Amino acid sequence: MNNLSVLQNVKQVFNTPYPHVCVEDALPEHIYKELEETFPETLVTNTIALDGGRTYRYKCKEASEGVLPPIWQDFFAYHTSPEYFKSCVSLFGNSIETYYSQYRDLLNADNITVRDIDNSGSYVTDCQFVVHEPIDQASTSRTPHLDNPVEIYAGLLYMRPVEDTSTGGNFTIHEQIGTIKEVNKTLGRQVDSNLHRPVKEVPYKANSFCMFLNVAGSVHSVTPRISPTERRRSINIIGEYNRNGKMWKVQEIKNGF
Repeated sequence: MNNLSVLQNVKQVFNTPYPHVCVEDALPEHIYKELEETFPETLVTNTIALDGGRTYRYKCKEASEGVLPPIWQDFFAYHTSPEYFKSCVSLFGNSIETYYSQYRDLLNADNITVRDIDNSGSYVTDCQFVVHEPIDQASTSRTPHLDNPVEIYAGLLYMRPVEDTSTGGNFTIHEQIGTIKEVNKTLGRQVDSNLHRPVKEVPYKANSFCMFLNVAGSVHSVTPRISPTERRRSINIIGEYNRNGKMWKVQEIKNGF
């Protein structure tokens, strides 16, 4: 396996409450150290801020046009490659049979391209720098929600600065306790609080990685950060279905529940 792969130290797929993996020290120490030392924070934060000025995203499309350090060029190239996509599909193979039975061809996926660089593929990938400003705790949390049903998997590599002494900012996995028929698109695809409960947190810790298979019950959130002084940094790694239709269906509304 490629020595840049965030999957190289994954030992187990957890199937409850939905398929996911969590691993500390995802990358070899010397690899992570070089990535951390060359993290292009200024490049990322010179882009247009989103979420009311709280968040910056620098996607693979922008990265392909920019001047990333060589190790980051290699990191983005690998984690948007057909090889990595197929590694994720293989990792979640049994769960794909269970949750995506109508899309079994995913197990032998081909025609995989990078989103917004070449959208001709049946499946598309992306890799993104994500930076959140260190502002009040309410603004730095992410309420329980479902991702877009075109998404197959989503991974998150934490790049926490050494200087960061805040608490919170943890990825939280929720268990579904009721039928989710709709999400509030206006509020970021938020799910009714009566239909789930938090069951597991992945601490915001440098070089920790988590990834989940995006199924109809993959509710997740981010806990509020308390007294943040440093930006919250992470890498998002995504694989999506790029044909007509979605992997599963849920009604999207634009008002309160």
